[in-house]
Amino acid sequence: MTLVQASGATEPMGGVRLRSMATTETTTDDFTTAVEHLHRPLARFAYLICGDADRAEDLVADAYARVWPRWRAGRVDDLGAYLRRTIVNQSHHHWRRSRLERREERRHRVDWRDGLSPERAADDRSVVVAALQRLPDDQRLAIVLRIWEDLSEAQAAAFLGVAPGTVKSRLSRGLARLREEMEGMLDG
Repeated sequence: MTLVQASGATEPMGGVRLRSMATTETTTDDFTTAVEHLHRPLARFAYLICGDADRAEDLVADAYARVWPRWRAGRVDDLGAYLRRTIVNQSHHHWRRSRLERREERRHRVDWRDGLSPERAADDRSVVVAALQRLPDDQRLAIVLRIWEDLSEAQAAAFLGVAPGTVKSRLSRGLARLREEMEGMLDG
């Protein structure tokens, strides 16, 4: 690794660009030195992204583990930037996974007092229709056309005069909101 001072440019990680040199025998020592130099700014960066000190440390440690093989192979031009991008990617991955886990948990949650879950309540057509009426028109139309009328995305898009991607997003948001409405109706 060579420490190359950026000429006239201000680097976010202390004004230093860290590059790997796969041909030297000191690759491990160089990476260790870089980690010592970058750890504090990276931990601060990760904390600002996720808002949790422990999670930030985990993100930085995961980034080191993911970047090390590429560094050793000489495929990293700017270690600081590469580590920051890896931290952002890991944070997004964690956020998406957590969101999916919460969604699945809500889907499988059962209210044992009534013996009903939102999925079982969907068997009661009147509950679904009442919850559907609470949705915005564009979301309600997307759900009705795609699910009840069983139109393809392209057919629904042509019917509504919008792009197929718009139908997808309206359907996704509408189903999430429909689920919330049904849960609210069951709780209340």
